[in-house]
Amino acid sequence: MQPKHEDSRDFGLEALEEIMSAMDSGNIAVIFAGYSKPMQSVISATEGFRRRVTKFFVFSEYNSEEIAQIVHLKMKNQAEGSPLYGFKLDPSCSLDAINELIQRETTEQQRNIMNGGLADSMLANARENLDFRLEVDTASLDDLFTFTLDDLEKGLRSIPT
Repeated sequence: MQPKHEDSRDFGLEALEEIMSAMDSGNIAVIFAGYSKPMQSVISATEGFRRRVTKFFVFSEYNSEEIAQIVHLKMKNQAEGSPLYGFKLDPSCSLDAINELIQRETTEQQRNIMNGGLADSMLANARENLDFRLEVDTASLDDLFTFTLDDLEKGLRSIPT
């Protein structure tokens, strides 16, 4: 919901008016979520809306260590039917090793833009690399489902800069 123009086709402003009406009608909690700059644009779209929205929570981007923790959590807590179900990390893929890998293979800008999604992209690309790297006929079942640090590295390198 980002107002662009004050013309008759801008339903964003109309939606804001409806939200303000609901906010004025009694005890109601409304939560708006989004990236900082677009949210600032929406909140400042009308003086009345800006006056009604008074509490803000800004979450900082994840750092490389936190993204490494996300990778470990995703690999540990896989739901049946998820694309990574049954896969595991090689013992060489420690938190420290993945953290160093993320710092080395990504830019701060990439980490800030992708945030926690960097873990998803890295793992999806690592799976593609694993599939490409191994021969189904000759690899062990364990190898077919184990990401190495090299798989993760190639997964990060596949992410556009």
